Order: sequence, then C-alpha cells, then structure tokens
Amino acid sequence: MRTYQVVRSKTAKTGVLLKDPGLDRYIPETELYSRENLARMLNKYKYVYVKPDCGRGGNKVISINLDDGGSCSIHYDTRILKGKTVAEAAALVERISAGAPFIIQQGIKLLTINNVPFDLRVNVQKPFNRWEVTAMIARLRAPGKAVTNFCQGGRLVELKQAFTLAGLKPQACDRLKALLTFIGEKTAAALCRKYPHLRELGLDIGLDRQARPWIFEVNTRPQYVRGLDEKFDRYHRLIEQSTVKKYQTK
Repeated sequence: MRTYQVVRSKTAKTGVLLKDPGLDRYIPETELYSRENLARMLNKYKYVYVKPDCGRGGNKVISINLDDGGSCSIHYDTRILKGKTVAEAAALVERISAGAPFIIQQGIKLLTINNVPFDLRVNVQKPFNRWEVTAMIARLRAPGKAVTNFCQGGRLVELKQAFTLAGLKPQACDRLKALLTFIGEKTAAALCRKYPHLRELGLDIGLDRQARPWIFEVNTRPQYVRGLDEKFDRYHRLIEQSTVKKYQTK
C-alpha cells in the first residue's frame, strides 16, 4: 500500500516549477503578499490575482485591476468594487486574509467563449509507476464570479468544443493539446522529484488571448468530478484503493 501526499502551499509548488527550465516560461510572476509587492505588481501588470497560499476551491480569491488613473477595480466573489485606491485594495485583502499567508499572481487576460472567460483543468495521475495525463476539460466562469472553479459554479465544457468556440483552428487545437500533455507530464515529474508520494495532480491552466498556456496552480488533491473520463475514473479508484494514508506537506 502506498502513501498519498498532499502539498498545500502554492509558494512551495511554484518554487519547484520555477527551477525547471522547461516549465518556468509557463509560470506567471508570483510573490508573497505584502503591501509593497501588491503596489509593485499592480504598477507592472495592471491586473493581478490575490489568493490564499494554502486555499482550495477558489475561496477568498480576489482580482484587482489598476486603471491608468491609479484607481482600482476589485472583484471578490460576486462583488465588484470600483474607484478604490491601492491602499484600500490592500486593506480589503488584509481583512479577507485575516493574517493567513496570501500570494499575488500576475493576471492573465483569458481566452473567452461568447465573451465569458474560461480556463482548463488538466488531470495527471500515477496509479502505477508512471504519470499519465488522463483528462482535460475547460471551465467556463460562472456569471458574476471572479473564478472558474467547478465548485464555484463554473460550467464544464469539452476541450475540443471549447477550443472551437474560442475560435482556434483545428491544427492549433491539436498542437495545443499536445503542449498541454507535455506540460502536465513534465509538471508531475518535477514535483514528484521533490514530493515522491504524489499520486494525482490537477493543473489549473489559463490560455491568454494568443492561446499561450499559463500554469495558475497545481492541486495535489484535485476535486474529483465523476464521469469526466473513463480512464480518469478508473485510475482514481485504483489510487484510492491502493492508498493506506494521506498526509500533508505545507
């Protein structure tokens, strides 16, 4: 029987991926939250996400836009606050974080379907001795939400259909799917060198307006969506049956 490892810290996982020369190009700039880092990142990118370092399910995720006049628009859950200063945005983050570690991530303007942003979940599993990409799905953002997470109301869309609706050509779709497979398997290999008891990964990947992939985060105990893919279901059952203990690494 094998152990099942869970690594919660986004900072820790991002640090591992940034050391891999084949993956670092797909990682948005990410910093631990501080008022200074928030101001710097907003000045640099104009658009950032602030989220818990050890969060799950898209909870407490905040997007902040800085316009040319220095005014912030803040999107949290279904609320949008406009006309705020950077200091006021920081104060809101600190109320929501309540002292827990948060990170700031470079914002990416996502591809859309009928003007609704979507991202991707790429599932990678290791039921035996080899990592394998077993499912890919697009997640369409729920109305009014700041995130695409399925548990936050995001709607699942079959990958090929999402690519077509987003205006990608068939050859571009094939190349992108191959690239996502490469990213998924390479991410699993990199993290497994550091955390050898990982068994399942769920990569949250966004595509920018040029269809370039960006790894937003990697979940080491991904939400299980039954029926997503027959192989995914079968491998999940095998992993659950062969796991004697689950433990967490911060």
